[in-house]
Amino acid sequence: MIKSKYIKPLTSCMVAILLLGFSSCSQRALKNKVQETLKSKIEALHEDSLAMERDHFYSPEILPSLYQKDGEPITVKWDSKENVEQFVNFIRTINQDGLNPEDYHLTQIEKLYNKMVSTRNTEAEEIVRLELLLTDAFLLLSSHLARGKTDAETIDPQWNAARRDLQIEWNQFLDSTLTLKNVTKNLRKLSPNHHEYDNLRKALAIYQQLAENGGWQRIETNLQKMEFGMTHPDVAMLRKRLSVTQGEIRPDSADANYFDRTLESHVKIFQTRNGLTSDGVIGRQTIEILNIPIEERIATIEINLERWRWLSEDLGQRYIIVNIANFELQAFENDTLVLVSDAIVGRPYRKTPVFSSLMTYLVLNPDWTVPPTILRNDVIPEVAKNQNYLTEKRMRVITNAGKEVDPSTIDWSRANKSGFPYMIRQDPGADNALGRVKFMFPNPHNVYIHDTPTRNLFSRTDRTFSSGCIRINKPIELTHWLLSSDPAWTPGNIKRVLDQGRQRTVHLNKPVHVHIIYLTAMATEDGAAYFRRDVYDRDNQLLTALRKKHLSEETTE
Repeated sequence: MIKSKYIKPLTSCMVAILLLGFSSCSQRALKNKVQETLKSKIEALHEDSLAMERDHFYSPEILPSLYQKDGEPITVKWDSKENVEQFVNFIRTINQDGLNPEDYHLTQIEKLYNKMVSTRNTEAEEIVRLELLLTDAFLLLSSHLARGKTDAETIDPQWNAARRDLQIEWNQFLDSTLTLKNVTKNLRKLSPNHHEYDNLRKALAIYQQLAENGGWQRIETNLQKMEFGMTHPDVAMLRKRLSVTQGEIRPDSADANYFDRTLESHVKIFQTRNGLTSDGVIGRQTIEILNIPIEERIATIEINLERWRWLSEDLGQRYIIVNIANFELQAFENDTLVLVSDAIVGRPYRKTPVFSSLMTYLVLNPDWTVPPTILRNDVIPEVAKNQNYLTEKRMRVITNAGKEVDPSTIDWSRANKSGFPYMIRQDPGADNALGRVKFMFPNPHNVYIHDTPTRNLFSRTDRTFSSGCIRINKPIELTHWLLSSDPAWTPGNIKRVLDQGRQRTVHLNKPVHVHIIYLTAMATEDGAAYFRRDVYDRDNQLLTALRKKHLSEETTE
C-alpha cells in the first residue's frame, strides 16, 4: 500500500486558505486576487493547449470549459474542506483499485496543502494551482474508474468485448458532486458494478497487506517431489509458505517435518487456486508457482481489475461468459450463475478472440464444414499422406453449389499450391468434430461454441487444444438452459431429435448474450484469489501501460 510522506489533516487554517467566510480586508483582497488569477489562468489554458502540457494537466479540452460558463463569473470550486478531504483521502487509497495515486497529482497537492497549512503567506497563484490540480485529478480519476486507465483497443487490439462507456456530463457531475459533498460516494459509483471487481479489490487488499508484512520466502529444495507420508525439513518450509496465503496450517502431530493429511489438503487448495492438477503432490510445476513473487501476484490482480473497467456494465439478462484463461464457460440469468462447464480454447498460435455477440440459434446433430485455416494446414496435408483419410473421417468434398466431388479426381499434393476450389464437409455423427450440438452467434471470427467427441481432453488442466472455437463438456445441459423458455423443446424432445441423428436448426426465442473474455486473476467474495497462466501472453503489455508514469510523476521530486 502506498504511504505518503506529506499526509496531514486539513485544519481550520486550510478552510481559511480555501476562502471560506473570512471578512478582513487582506482576506478579501486575497480572494479577489485568486478570482483574477484563476480567470487569467483559465483563459490562458483555453487559448494555449501547450500550456496544459507545461503545467502537467491531463484534460486540455475539458478543464477550461468547467470554469468558463456563459454569463457566469469564473470562481473556485474546491471551497469546501469536506470535499477536499474526501477527495485527497480517495486518491491516497486508489491503489486499492490497482491504480497509482501519483497519477492524480497526489504529491503536488499534498505539498501545497502542507505549505498552506503551515503559513499564512499564501500566494494567489498557489491557491489557483491547487484548485486546478484538484479539478484535473478529479476528471482523470473519474475517467479511469469509469472506462479504464488504458485504451483496450490500443493495448490489446484483440480485446473486442462489449466496452464500458459511461456517458458523463462533466460540468454537471463535478458541480453536483461538490455541491452535495458526495465526492467519495460519487467516485465509487463510477467503479464497475460487477461482483467480480469487488472481489478482486478484496483480494488486492489482502495481497498488499501480505506484501507490507514481507510476503513469502522462496522454497529451495533438492527433492524431486514432496507428498503425503514423507518426512523432511523442506516439508516444514512448505507448510510455512502455504500458511502465508492460506492461514496457519498446524501439523497433525508434533512433527512439523511430516507431510500429513492436513498439509496435503492445503496443497490441493493451492493447486486448485492456481490452475494446477489438484493431486496434493508438490512437484516442479507447483514449486514454480509457489515461488512467484508477491509483487507479480499483485500486478496480475491490478491487470484484471483494469480489464473489468473495460467491460460493459450491461452483460444482458441472460448471458454466457467464457473466460479463455480459465478454460471455463459460465451461464447467468439475472446475474445468478446457473451453469458451469469446462471449456477447451484455441492454441496459442490460433488464439480464441475476445469479443461479445448475441447467440441466436443452435444446431442439433450438426455437420461440419472445415474452416479454411484447418483445411489448408491440417486436412489437405493429411489427405495427401493418407488417401483413406476422408473415408475414415466421414468427410465429403463438395462444390460451393453443394455438388459432391470424387476425391480421387483431385491432385492432393498440389491442392494447397493451386488453390483449393472446394469445401470439405463432415457428416453428423458421434465422431463429428462438433459433437452433437453447436451454438451460433454471428461474429467476424467464425468462432462458435460446440460439443466435441474428444472428451478426454477435459481432464487436462491446461486446455489450449482447439483452432479457435470453444468446446465444452456440458453441451446438453447448456442446450436445456437455452431452450428452457420454449415449451416445444422439452428435454425429452431434445433427446429424441438428437437420437434421430438428423441435423436440426433451432432458433432461440430469447437470444442470449455471449462474452468471450480473458482474465488471469479471479477472487471469491471473501477475497480468496485464483490465478491462471497467461496462456496468450497478454498481461505484460497491459501491465506496462498501467505502470506508465505521467509527466507530473516523472517531474516530481
